Amino acid sequence: MEVETTKSKIKFSLTGTLLTGGIPIWRKVDEKTTARSIEAEYFARLYDRKSSEPSIDILQHHMNYSFLGAKIAVSSLTNFGTLVLKLREVFPQAIFDNRLVKSFVVTESSSSVREDIEINCKLIFLFHLATSGLDSHT
Repeated sequence: MEVETTKSKIKFSLTGTLLTGGIPIWRKVDEKTTARSIEAEYFARLYDRKSSEPSIDILQHHMNYSFLGAKIAVSSLTNFGTLVLKLREVFPQAIFDNRLVKSFVVTESSSSVREDIEINCKLIFLFHLATSGLDSHT
């Protein structure tokens, strides 16, 4: 996310001061700054063997963790970890791949980062589909 702010400052004008014969002249200058805010969000995607599109997309900050009951924690990251452990218990034969957990530096627009994540998720899915010996028709 990019936020552009404008700050007004008063600066001494040497040229204006010289033109007025030494009377100090000040001028207003607007300085624009752009700040980037980067927030990491963990996600889990559940696929079936028939499609490279996720059946379920779970986002860390968009989840109601009340179903965790007594295991609910203050931190959404902790709750997300508990959710993933529960998924592993419910689907013991599922493949869990953490390759996208590594953080990376955002150098371009967030839309290209999202596209890269989408492409990587599909590649990981296809890799596991190909290496499991199953084709997309089973």
